[in-house]
Amino acid sequence: MQLILPILLIVLLAYLTFRLAFFRLDELPQWTAPVLFLIKLFFGFALWAVYTFYYTDRSTSDIYKFYDDAHYVHLAYTQDKAAFIGLMTGSEDSSLDVYTGQMKNWERNFNKAVPFNENRFMIRLNALMMFVSGENIHVHTVFFCFLSFIGCILLLKLFQSFVEAGKKKWVLLTVLFPSFLFWTSGGLKESLIILGLGLFLYGFLVIRERGLAAILLLISGIAVLLVTKYFLLICLLPAVVAYYLFVNKASPKQVILKYAGVIILTLIVLQLIAPIDKRVNFARIISKKQKYAIGEAKYMKAGSYSEVPVVDSTIVSVVVNLPIGLWDSMMKPYLWQSRNPMMLLSAAENIALLILLILALIYRDKKKAYDYNLLLFISISVVLYFSIIGIMTPVLGNLVRYKVVMMPMLVFVLLYIGDLKRLLYSDTNSR
Repeated sequence: MQLILPILLIVLLAYLTFRLAFFRLDELPQWTAPVLFLIKLFFGFALWAVYTFYYTDRSTSDIYKFYDDAHYVHLAYTQDKAAFIGLMTGSEDSSLDVYTGQMKNWERNFNKAVPFNENRFMIRLNALMMFVSGENIHVHTVFFCFLSFIGCILLLKLFQSFVEAGKKKWVLLTVLFPSFLFWTSGGLKESLIILGLGLFLYGFLVIRERGLAAILLLISGIAVLLVTKYFLLICLLPAVVAYYLFVNKASPKQVILKYAGVIILTLIVLQLIAPIDKRVNFARIISKKQKYAIGEAKYMKAGSYSEVPVVDSTIVSVVVNLPIGLWDSMMKPYLWQSRNPMMLLSAAENIALLILLILALIYRDKKKAYDYNLLLFISISVVLYFSIIGIMTPVLGNLVRYKVVMMPMLVFVLLYIGDLKRLLYSDTNSR
């Protein structure tokens, strides 16, 4: 009986992905979308299996810590609807203690450095899903996979809009890396982050063509990212400002100067506003998040702990250590640091991405008129995000999870600059 509802839901959603025009991708057959959705479901249930049979402590298991706490919120609906409303709206009434006292993740041990409690959002979302699922976790897996899948489709459609005919089918590779599929399929925040990222980027980059519809998508994306990964949104802001600034400037030099100017201006503004209030001191926020991440890692005795460069509450300290953060995000975990199959897979993917980068530079399309504004927008966004999470994340397992959300953008850059015809047929032509 536990399988009937999720199976029916899978059949319905797979049918919709096959029939609805929204899910169709250029240069790819109609069955591509449902197959991609089924692939994500496979990885979503693999994620469930790992956190059910391998990591057996449900109180710290990332999918169960949200799901199990959601049970008490859902229970409140049948026992005390006023308490349910209070839990869902963020009331701090002491009468709610009868429910929150039974939760293990409603209050975070190390939450003072963040303005949003993502745990509570995930708990509330799972509680709402329980009205449909009847507390069947497999239904939750299907829902999360589908939400992430919508984000993937939006990213793929966006990528396809920027590449020429004959190359559009290759953008599918941006969402097929195993670590991306694993960590963004299932009941983790990363599934929603991909939805938010897809909504945000698609709405922002097509706003001139789609008008009001794009604005609604953009606002929705901002809302999702704020409650799941607000720091990702902050990392996107400099590139967002630069993208539509002097948009008619097309030469590489002009575009580089534009983005460099915005980044320098951003650093100056951050330095000027830092003394006003500690809550707007960006460097202090980085430093505090790093401190609490290190403290949490040591408290939990994380097995994949890795040293990070310690930063203080000054912009200079953060900027100086950004290259180290970028290197760690791109290259860690090293092969010799891999203690389980997922870490080993991530290490192999790091090597694959490095090889792809080298090949893209060697086999770049020298005749192509690149959209340097787009190229810098995506590249700067990825570099800033990777650099900052590399500084703030001392646990390699978390680092792998955090960085996969930007992996499609990184892979797209490599596909965009590379000449696939030269790369794929170079050996044939040489003979």
